[in-house]
Amino acid sequence: MKGANFWVIVFFALINNGCSLLGHGEGSVGGVARSMEFKTEVAEAVEMQRSQKLNTGNPPPRHSEMISPIFQFEVV
Repeated sequence: MKGANFWVIVFFALINNGCSLLGHGEGSVGGVARSMEFKTEVAEAVEMQRSQKLNTGNPPPRHSEMISPIFQFEVV
């Protein structure tokens, strides 16, 4: 039974890292995970930059205000 467990672990290790071992790193599970993480970080950075541009020139909301004056509507 111990030998079977060893070969199962070897099998899964080859499935996960086989592409990397063959020189195709972008096809491995780790490469895909890094790519997804990088895309998420880039998307978050772009979103943060856009939100900072929208708030440029506006003072921060007072502590007593729950909603920033930017989002308050004026009825004409």
